[in-house]
Amino acid sequence: MLASQRLPRHKQLIQLRMAVSLDVQRILEHTLGIAPNTSLTVTEVLDTLQSHFRSQRNEALRRRKLLCCKQADGESFSDFFVRLKNLAEEVDLCTGNAMPCAEIQLKMVLLMGVRDEELIQRLISLDTGASLQDVVTCCRSYEATRHTASAIYSSPSQLRVTSTFKKGRRHDKTPHSPQQPSSGQRVKTQHRTAVPSPVH
Repeated sequence: MLASQRLPRHKQLIQLRMAVSLDVQRILEHTLGIAPNTSLTVTEVLDTLQSHFRSQRNEALRRRKLLCCKQADGESFSDFFVRLKNLAEEVDLCTGNAMPCAEIQLKMVLLMGVRDEELIQRLISLDTGASLQDVVTCCRSYEATRHTASAIYSSPSQLRVTSTFKKGRRHDKTPHSPQQPSSGQRVKTQHRTAVPSPVH
């Protein structure tokens, strides 16, 4: 990438055209009117392309997709947050470059989107002035703690299985005394012996 930035502008544009699909090349030339010998820079061409693709999708639908974004079952918080950020980049959350406004919006979407009830309670109990980073840190810490706790909870059952197995082996090693018949069995045997055999 750095090597291509050192190239003259017209060579950068050639590389850009080689990197995109034939469909995108047609959009550049026929839809956007950007000829191969354009005076625009690569950055300007890419910005124009991005604006074009965004305009193809309805703004209201993009906002709806963002506001309805929910953490999927089994999805890690990090993956959910990346997906959320990608959706947020496609929507103008606030007019201009109002960073605090965008953070407030993202905090609300996070609160509405996470699945775990206990985590939701923790997020609600955060100070109202908590930053987006505070919310993200809280979510990541909670998820890490849960993973650690489940690992710890699973360990005792493994220990129990091992100790039961060892106990069983210990019993096998103890010398067995010859088994004495129970008193009931002795009586029956003696009784059988006492019966006189028939005389022929």
